[in-house]
This record gives sequence, C-alpha cells and structure tokens, in this order.
Amino acid sequence: MLQKQFSLGIATLITISFLLSGCSMLHPLKKPDIGPAGKPVETKANPPFVERFTSPPAELYDLEATAGGIFEGICNKKWAQAEQGLTTLRALWLETLPKIGDKKGTTGANEALEQLTTAITNKKDVDSYQSLTKFMSSISDIGKSYKLSPLSDIIGVSNGIRTVTFYVENNDWRKAIAKMKELESTWQQAKPNMESVGIWSKLTTTHSVINQMKGAIEAENKASVEENIADINESMGYIREYYRGK
Repeated sequence: MLQKQFSLGIATLITISFLLSGCSMLHPLKKPDIGPAGKPVETKANPPFVERFTSPPAELYDLEATAGGIFEGICNKKWAQAEQGLTTLRALWLETLPKIGDKKGTTGANEALEQLTTAITNKKDVDSYQSLTKFMSSISDIGKSYKLSPLSDIIGVSNGIRTVTFYVENNDWRKAIAKMKELESTWQQAKPNMESVGIWSKLTTTHSVINQMKGAIEAENKASVEENIADINESMGYIREYYRGK
C-alpha cells in the first residue's frame, strides 16, 4: 500500500513538473541582445492584426511600373530616360512614405534610392541595375506586410525578369542561364499567390513565355529572348494593373 502511494506521489510530481515546464514553453522566447558573433539581425514588430489585411497603397504598384522604365533606360544606356524615371520614382516614394509608416524594408529602400541616384548620375549601368534591384527588393519586403496582396510576388517576378534581361542584353549567357533558373523558381512560388479568375489568361501567358524563354536562352537566341521579354512585359503589366489598389 505504501509502495503504491509512493509511486502515485512520484507520478504526480513528474506530471506537475511536466506541466510547469510545458507552460514555460508556451511563452515566446526573449530575443537575445547578443549572439556568438555580435548583435542579431534587427527586426521590426508585426503591424496590428487588422492592418496586415489591408490593401497596399496604389503608389507601391506605381513604383514597380516606374522601375520598368528606369531599367529600360539603364539597359539601353538611354540615361535621359533613366534620369526622368528616377525623378518620378523619388516623387512617388516621398508620396508613399507617409502611407506605409516604418515598415520593414523602408530603411533599405531609402539607402538603395540614394545609391541608384549616384549610379544614374554617373551613368554606371551595372551599379544602376544593382541599385534598382535592391530598391525594388526593399519594396517587395514592404509588400509582405500586406498579407492578402500579391504585390511582393509581382515585384519578385519582375526583378527576376529584369535580371535575366540585363545579362541577355550584355551577352552574358552563362549568367543569363543561371538567373533564368532562379526566375523559374521564383515564378513557381509566386504564381499561386497571383491566381485570380479576372487575370487567369495573363498568368497562363506569363507561364508559357517563361518556359519558352528558358529554351531561347539556352540556345543563346537573342532575337527570340527579346520577343519573349516583350510578351512578358505585357502580361506582367496587366497583372500589376489588375491588382493595383485591390
């Protein structure tokens, strides 16, 4: 009898101990101030729950549209076009800032925009392309705050298209092939988030063109790639405008 009571007592203590440790596991871990090699990455708190499901400002889509014109100027070394686009980009960004607050990606966008300004002023195509990509990647990060919007996915695919185009225009086929593989992967991940009955045909077109473009790049057929890029410019433009302000 005593042995049975003792066993029950031990079992009770183990259960209580497990429950107490389980409760402590439910609490969120406190972020460390320091790690083995210094400070951890700086993060921003998630926006309020309701705010996460609002639509992004239409200006964020307009920034993506403007980026296309700037990139065309950079790629073709039409610096007057790039500078004009940059002026529009800066004005749009200043208009957008009060609407997005201090979201993750804002600081990176500000830094990239300054780098882009310097690069375009100095007519440096590689630096300009890289800074534009960095700026739009930061806008994509901002877009992730809007959980029901495909803005981040649209920008991710568009950045991938610009990257492939840049290396094709510079006849760097090795890098173009590598970046095409990255674009394929980005598209496969992004496509489900962009699917909607109202824009289905344009998604189908984009999917088809990406597959065609892969073959053209592997064959180093620049004329075909340029044709594919013109088609994808149109279909992705439709997708962007469809979701603008939604």
